[in-house]
Amino acid sequence: AIFGFCDIRDFTFATEGLQQDVMLFVNKIAEITHRHVVDSGGHPNKNIGDAFLLVWKLKSGKNTNSSGDLQRTLFDSSLKCMQKVIEDVRNVGNLGSFLKEKKSDISPPWASSLRNYNVNVGVGLHKGWAIEGAIGSKVKIDPSYLSPHVNITSRLEAATKRYRVPLLMSDAFFGGLSGSVQSKCRRCDKVSFKGCSDPMVIYHHDTFSLKKLEKRPNNYDNLLKITSWDNETDTENK
Repeated sequence: AIFGFCDIRDFTFATEGLQQDVMLFVNKIAEITHRHVVDSGGHPNKNIGDAFLLVWKLKSGKNTNSSGDLQRTLFDSSLKCMQKVIEDVRNVGNLGSFLKEKKSDISPPWASSLRNYNVNVGVGLHKGWAIEGAIGSKVKIDPSYLSPHVNITSRLEAATKRYRVPLLMSDAFFGGLSGSVQSKCRRCDKVSFKGCSDPMVIYHHDTFSLKKLEKRPNNYDNLLKITSWDNETDTENK
């Protein structure tokens, strides 16, 4: 299965400021995340406070190779899905509009601080096996996945803070992507996570493409001149 772990950044700060309204805030992020995951062919498994465990089931068995294209499509869809989640959450902006919309009764100092709080999430993506089943008792039962690969996905998400990127994926997940998507990924590092016997190569895929300049700067001609290759000048300098 493909596992995704999505975590709200700086959640403790938001909790202290929003207090009881933090539930409305989390549910708003959950609505964005769950909607995109379901549309991409996956399903949300757990809501863990400020984090969400997401799963895309892969086919297994003798006929797996014959459906390779469909498998790769699911890998591509899950990556694209999480990019949409990151983008939509960023579009929420800061909590200023959220506070105004909900008319929250928050003290002025906290309200001022929360208006400077930009909403962001971190995402980890990984592929691996897991045991699916119900865990609990007669009092409460939850569907869950037991596997070290779930923990690895969580650690990938935690590593996004150190590498200062919104999304990291493992080499196992990267290997399932189509060639066109792989060509747009960047290798970040080779690391050893707790619980892994071998080092793992981790990759990043830029969520936003670079935008073209809408207006040329005033010194555009000078910049073009000093950064252009001049064959005649180069020949003279040899």
